[in-house]
Amino acid sequence: MRPLVLLATCLSLSGCPEGGDGSGTPILGTSAPPFVYVANNTSNNVSAFTIGAGGLLTATSPATFSTGATNPTWIAVSPNGQFVYAANSTTNNVSAFTVNQSTAVLTATSPATFSTGAGSTPQGITVSPNGQFVYVANSGNDDVSAFSLNTSTGVLTPTVPATFSTGGTSPQGIAVSPNGSFLFVANRGSDNVSAFTIGAGGLLTPTVPPTFSTGAGSAPFGIAVSPDGQFVFVSNGGTHEVAAFTIGPGGVLAATAPATFSTGAASTPQGITVSPNGQFVYVANSGSDEIAAFTVGGGGVLTATTPAVFATGPGTAPFGVTVSLNGQFLYVTNTGPDNVAAFTIGPGGVLTPTVPATFSTGGTNPSGIGVPGRP
Repeated sequence: MRPLVLLATCLSLSGCPEGGDGSGTPILGTSAPPFVYVANNTSNNVSAFTIGAGGLLTATSPATFSTGATNPTWIAVSPNGQFVYAANSTTNNVSAFTVNQSTAVLTATSPATFSTGAGSTPQGITVSPNGQFVYVANSGNDDVSAFSLNTSTGVLTPTVPATFSTGGTSPQGIAVSPNGSFLFVANRGSDNVSAFTIGAGGLLTPTVPPTFSTGAGSAPFGIAVSPDGQFVFVSNGGTHEVAAFTIGPGGVLAATAPATFSTGAASTPQGITVSPNGQFVYVANSGSDEIAAFTVGGGGVLTATTPAVFATGPGTAPFGVTVSLNGQFLYVTNTGPDNVAAFTIGPGGVLTPTVPATFSTGGTNPSGIGVPGRP
C-alpha cells in the first residue's frame, strides 16, 4: 500500500430538517446531478465522472482538473452540486471549483485557493447541509477552519475567528449533523472525537464535555453521521473496528452498547459512509483490500452483513468510499491501481461489482471521493 495523507468521505444525509444556524433550509437529499469527484493525492488534480445506467462511470473531457496546489486529500461537493472543494495538505489551502451542471466539468473559482493557515496540513473537509459553510480539519494545527460560502460564486471567506481548537490532536475526518446543528471531528492522535455546536455565522462552540473517547490506540480516521441525525460512526484504523455513538441533547455523544464493531483482522479501516436510507454502514479497509458492510439496528448497533466483506482486489488499498444519492451504488477509491471500484447495493446491503468493475481516475493515489447531495 502506498503511503497516504488522507481519508475518505463523510456520509450522505437525506431528508434533512432546517439548519441549526438559522440561516436557511438544507439542500441535502434533494435532486442533484449524478456526478462523482475524486481527489488524486500525488498527481495534484481532481477526477470527474458522470454516473450512467447500472452505476457505470464515464470520465469527463478533460478527465482531470488541476488543484493548483499540492497533495489534495479529502474532497467535498456542495449539497446542490454546484461547487467542489479539495483540501490540499502540503500547501495548507483549499481548492475551489464551480461545476458545469450538464457535463460535470470543473472550473476553478477566482481566486482558486483559500488558506487554512500556516502549518495547518488540512485533511477532512465538508460542506454544511444548508450549503453556506465549509469546515476543514487541520491535522497540523489541531483545529478546524471555518469559511462562509458564497452561493453564487463558490468563493470562500474565513469566519471571524477563522479557526477553532479541537481539544484533540491530528484531526482527520469531519462531518456535520443533518440538521446543521453539530459538527464532529475524528482526532487520530488523541483517540477521540471532538464535538461542536454550530451557531450564527457558522461559528463553532465546543460541547460539554468537548471530546469523547474512541478507545486507547484506536487512531480514529473517518467519521459519518446517520441520515436521521441519531448516530455517529467512526472508523478506528488502529484497532480495526468501527466505534458508534448516539447523539444526545446539545450534540453530546454516548457510546453504544457494545461500543465497537470489528472490521476484520489487520483491516485498517479508513473511509466510512452511511447509505442515504440509514440502513447500512460501509467502510474501506485499506489493510485487507475489502469493503466491510454492516446493517444499522436499534440504538445504532451494527451487525455485519452476510458476507461481511467484499473484495476490491489484491493491492488495491481502498481508501475513500461513498454511496450515490439514490442509494443504489457504492464507489470506492483504490489507491494501488489508481482507479474507482463500483458496486451495486442489493438487498441486505450486499455489494455486487459492476461490469466493468473499475474505472481509471487518470490521476495517481486517489483518496477522497464525493458526490453531490451528500456531505
